[in-house]
Amino acid sequence: MSSRTPALITTNRATIPANTKYYLALTASMNPWENNALEYNYPDNQAGPVAPQDGDSIIYPGVYAPSGFDMMNILSRVASRPSPVVDLGPVDASCALVVCDIEQPDYPVVYANEACTQLTGYSLEEMLGKNCRFMQAPGGKVRKSSTRSHVEKSVLKKMRRAIESNGELAVEVTNFKKSGERFTNLLTMIPVCWDSPTPRYYVGFLAEKTW
Repeated sequence: MSSRTPALITTNRATIPANTKYYLALTASMNPWENNALEYNYPDNQAGPVAPQDGDSIIYPGVYAPSGFDMMNILSRVASRPSPVVDLGPVDASCALVVCDIEQPDYPVVYANEACTQLTGYSLEEMLGKNCRFMQAPGGKVRKSSTRSHVEKSVLKKMRRAIESNGELAVEVTNFKKSGERFTNLLTMIPVCWDSPTPRYYVGFLAEKTW
């Protein structure tokens, strides 16, 4: 993972000539995602979903409309949120993350990045529109309000209370990959405000516990 926070890069090729020593030195130290971020020319003050540019690798398709999510903007909001409760450290698009829309019924997944699909084994298409509880049992068969035999009630209560109070939370939760493999998910839940003072999305950062 990069020691920088690419989400906070607000410069693009239009403001740094490509043949300058500064530009060459900057891009030489970046990973591919950060290079794409530097090249990306996003609209000023764009907060919500935006239309993809041709060949755009920064904008990712949503599920409810033919538009995309500006993940640069989402990560920037996460990194610059006031009074953070959970210390995330540096974050970028190489972190496994999922975005849920809490203004929609049952808080469906509206975006998951490639790192998340690699970790869980589920494709983006398989995750879109589902509540994240589907990963709490082998095979993804988990109904709303059903008894969870693999997840402690106290953990579920913490997650529910965090969402109800628009709070941040870091918690260990038992999840299952598409293969049926059980793993401990070091889950961090961060609410993201959009065009109102109350959160519109929750960003979930996933990491497999290996110790």
